[in-house]
Amino acid sequence: MDISNKYYVYVGTTHGVLQQTFCKADEQPSYFLPEQQSEITALEWGRSADEIIIGYKNEHVSLYNTNECKYTKTITKLEGEGSIVGLSPINKSIIIAKHDGVITIWSGKKSDYFSINLDEKGTLDAFLHNKNREEVVATGGECNDFKLWHVETKQCLFKAKSLGHDELNLPIPTSIRGITCLPENEKINACATKEGHVLLYDERAQRRPVVKFLEKKASYTCISTAYRERQCLVGTTRGYMQLLDLRAPGKCLKTFTTFTGSVTSIVCDPVEPLVATTSLDRFLRFHNLETKELVYKAYLKQNLTKILMKPLVKEEQGPGEENRNEEPVDEEYEDIFSKMETVTEETKRKRKTESEKGLKKKKKKVKDVQ
Repeated sequence: MDISNKYYVYVGTTHGVLQQTFCKADEQPSYFLPEQQSEITALEWGRSADEIIIGYKNEHVSLYNTNECKYTKTITKLEGEGSIVGLSPINKSIIIAKHDGVITIWSGKKSDYFSINLDEKGTLDAFLHNKNREEVVATGGECNDFKLWHVETKQCLFKAKSLGHDELNLPIPTSIRGITCLPENEKINACATKEGHVLLYDERAQRRPVVKFLEKKASYTCISTAYRERQCLVGTTRGYMQLLDLRAPGKCLKTFTTFTGSVTSIVCDPVEPLVATTSLDRFLRFHNLETKELVYKAYLKQNLTKILMKPLVKEEQGPGEENRNEEPVDEEYEDIFSKMETVTEETKRKRKTESEKGLKKKKKKVKDVQ
């Protein structure tokens, strides 16, 4: 399966460098150096088709223009402390979530913010803005169960209950590392935890998970929906990825083991069985979900943290890529050809008849002179 020039792919690194690739064979990726050397901890498409929002560990946020291939703005002095956990555009504003639980709605000249009121040991490690519900965001983290918040009212819409106690009567911990929203229903969300749980929540049904999947040996790092209904992909710290079916009771369908480092980010094509991943072994990979085939693999020289992917329209030319097949047009030269008569068989016969008549007239004049 050839995927060259099929996707926009942007990758964030631990050194703050943004890389761009079109997944061609022997391609040298483009590198866009940041204004500050800090790990990219959040990466999201912006308010327009040519904008990318980048969040860093040093609490800064940068806006990058893909057409001009340059950084256009750096946002600093945000409320709260800690690294940027999540980002998302909302109308003309940007939602920015920090590690300490402060969520800012930045709109340029003025900003609004609220805190999700974490416990002393609580952190915000996972953030998701539901694009189908503009005003709703999901949060989770260490000692911080899955919750849904309304951005305008700043009220909690849904709060998950704990998983209860284990055989030793100890609370079962749920340290959430990733959240995704299932596309078939905007009110169904899935979370992946550090302890090896994948939990499916339906806010219409109950506060406890409707489906629970547990991989005791795994510690999950990220989660993404797959192209089929009620399926998701989860990455682990041990260097493998799983395709899960979240229809009750939940089961693992496939395991991908071509990684040699922790899987850091997953993005799946919504239509085709293709999934893109980054990992700490510095490779960008594309897998076929049906066959488990490794379709594409590229070494990008730095530890990779986040990935963005978007299908590239066939007629559209990728940003930063030159159209080498196109030659300059001489308008005057083209105009001459456009005014020239099109030669057909009928035109040839007509010209032949006219030339024969002219020859006969010439012969007649010669005879008359004699």
